[in-house]
Amino acid sequence: MKNFLLPSAMLLAFAANTMSAASICPAPYSGSVGAEGVSSTYIADTQLSGTQATGTVLNDTGCNVLITFGAGGSITTTFPNAAPSYDSGGDDNLIGILNNSGAPITSITLTSATDDIFAFDGDGICGDVNGSQTTTSPGYTFVGGGNPCVNSTDPSGYGGPYTTATATNVNDMTGTISFGNGGIGNGGSSFFSLEGPVDVNLQVGPGTPEPATFSLMGIAMCGLLLVRRIRKV
Repeated sequence: MKNFLLPSAMLLAFAANTMSAASICPAPYSGSVGAEGVSSTYIADTQLSGTQATGTVLNDTGCNVLITFGAGGSITTTFPNAAPSYDSGGDDNLIGILNNSGAPITSITLTSATDDIFAFDGDGICGDVNGSQTTTSPGYTFVGGGNPCVNSTDPSGYGGPYTTATATNVNDMTGTISFGNGGIGNGGSSFFSLEGPVDVNLQVGPGTPEPATFSLMGIAMCGLLLVRRIRKV
């Protein structure tokens, strides 16, 4: 039904937390959004303390991709949940952002050289059963209960708290992720979903290291993304 994304150009950054840490991204385990259920592989790869209904997600394994922005413009990309997607359609990914850069992050620009990662088709992480954005009744049920979408502001249903994802070119391969409510402060985090794990040209908002720095780092990191995808194949 959906194509897997083969990364080819630039980056994403994330660092795994300690073994006892909870997850930056929530972890769906049942329900559906836009007729897409949760991937059984994703559920199996989610590490828990306790049961799905009452437990805690460990080691950031709610995130398919975790990007950490560090001091001096450093970025690190990890893949805490090794499943190719969180949804049963085989492409949608939960992306986590951890900001240790020393300054707020208000936006990033993401580009894929191969896939329309912003071609949202109604199964975002904060969509309702029909795929529409919701703050009250997300279609997915999340580990530990609760509603991680209570502060969702994205009409597409793909953004997380105070987060909006918007395509900026006609083929939906480039877009901007905007972090509202003052942005992601130093030491803070956020999450959102996209149509696949992405190869990225990151441009970060005011007060963060220069965008060119992240682009250069992205070139160095694309090999890691490619190795991960080849292993999946």
